[in-house]
Amino acid sequence: MPAKPELTRIENDKRTIDPDFDFRDIAQRPFEDITTNEIGMFKWSGVYHQLQKGFFMIRLRLPGGVMTADQLRRAGELANEFGQGLLCITTRQTLQFHWIRKEDIYKVIEAMEATGVSSKNACGDVSRNVVTCEMQGVCPHEVGDVGDILHMVADDPEILDEQRNLPRKHKISVAGCGRACGQTLMNCQGWYPVLRAGQDGVDERGWRFHAGGGLGARPYMGKLIFGWVPEDLVLAVVQASTEAFRRLGNRRVRAYARLKIVVDELGAKGYGDVVLGIMRERNIAGLERLEQSDHSADVGESYLQGQRIIRQRQEGFNTLRIMIERSEFTGDEALRFADWATTYGNGTIMFTNRQNLQIRFVPDAQVAAAVAAIHADGYRMDGHEQLPDSVACVGTTMCNLAVSDTPNTYRAIMEELGNDAKLAEVIGPLRINMNGCPNSCAQHWIADIGLRGLRKREDVGSEDGFSIYAGGSLAEAGHIAQYVCDVVSVDVVPAIRRMLDAYLDNRRDADEVFGAWVRRIGGADVADLIGAEPVAADSEPENKRNLNLKQAFDEVVREAVTA
Repeated sequence: MPAKPELTRIENDKRTIDPDFDFRDIAQRPFEDITTNEIGMFKWSGVYHQLQKGFFMIRLRLPGGVMTADQLRRAGELANEFGQGLLCITTRQTLQFHWIRKEDIYKVIEAMEATGVSSKNACGDVSRNVVTCEMQGVCPHEVGDVGDILHMVADDPEILDEQRNLPRKHKISVAGCGRACGQTLMNCQGWYPVLRAGQDGVDERGWRFHAGGGLGARPYMGKLIFGWVPEDLVLAVVQASTEAFRRLGNRRVRAYARLKIVVDELGAKGYGDVVLGIMRERNIAGLERLEQSDHSADVGESYLQGQRIIRQRQEGFNTLRIMIERSEFTGDEALRFADWATTYGNGTIMFTNRQNLQIRFVPDAQVAAAVAAIHADGYRMDGHEQLPDSVACVGTTMCNLAVSDTPNTYRAIMEELGNDAKLAEVIGPLRINMNGCPNSCAQHWIADIGLRGLRKREDVGSEDGFSIYAGGSLAEAGHIAQYVCDVVSVDVVPAIRRMLDAYLDNRRDADEVFGAWVRRIGGADVADLIGAEPVAADSEPENKRNLNLKQAFDEVVREAVTA
């Protein structure tokens, strides 16, 4: 067996630096005296250093994406006072402050904690914000109320407090049913409830457990591990799966330090055996009631297809869906949304994985007035899951990792395509997601059209550009978007327009949506139809050293499993 490589710098930092910083103390220290290693560990408190020296982003932890009007109102006040009036919705259904000075970090964190909202574990090598489907709690398709399970997982002391030294980030989704709305297959752990007849003839609710999903530079779809988990064993499985990741995750190569690599290496049966073994170590009773899966994941299509107003399962109430342009809004807008939520609803706000906002529990009698107020202030409610509803990361404006300017590309797409109501109507369902680097924070791998930032080499130097992918989906067993071509940024809109024209000219019929068309003909044929010259989809060579380390890691996993 080859010698094991050294631990990464971050792994060594986790041994020596306490992640629970006193940000009042940090406020008093000169910026130059704070080490890069310490700043890297700020993430465990939800704090990232921005591209601009001395400014920070603070991410909150909002299990299930729900916030009260009072909490949002306070966030808006803090953004105005300390963050240049800017707030941002993330694809994991939470809220970020930007432009926070070092001296003000503690003020924002403490003020939000006073409202019941924490930033702890919003970033770092921990279990991140637990996500769900955007209609969880009010959806007519939800299999019972899953909010209790969601919060049991999100607030579990072992997950929240003890498992804070994982090999890398760990993401959990608790969906309300077996549809793709909850993004089950792209998370490290993906859960959704199912019903079956009990021994007394009464329907019993259990859960399906998936593991090993994840995007990033190397996308994987989750595998179905247990086809049936009794409700009283859900938390024990979540804990054991997290512990399996802690033991087996790669701490020597960050690129391979995700649960998706472990599950891919072991397979669904092998990983399920590891989880069961840990539960036996913990003397968990009733393991014979767990049913390991003998088939692949099968997730239904999302039922969210452009609705602006959705009738809740609570009779007489509605959820209003408001589109937030490029996920950003001001502190003043936050105050406005909070006022709408209390004036027209019951004060409940939901953030969605497409970086939009909902106002819930609007009575039938208040819908018209609420819609009129929303439209009067210039907000869009039409076009969800269509051309106007595009997702973009912050790109080179704020992120240290980005190589492409996603905000400008987003604006170009909106101006030339997204505002064309007739085009949006004829195209129908279409999700465009754009990412400024390979890390897939904006989830380009699972979009109908996904953009991944790159620097495109020219005769002299390089130019800001994107790789274009198409046909991604989280339904069925999941579909990773297929490579189409590389373009410089100024050619993104023309390339997308040619793709849409090719779709309209070549689809089987009006019922064949864009994503299904791409998956039928393949990315290479799409490239041919639009006159692009694609490189081979696997043309990005892996670093040879990383391949050697991957082989060493595979040996470590096999040793751990057979020990």
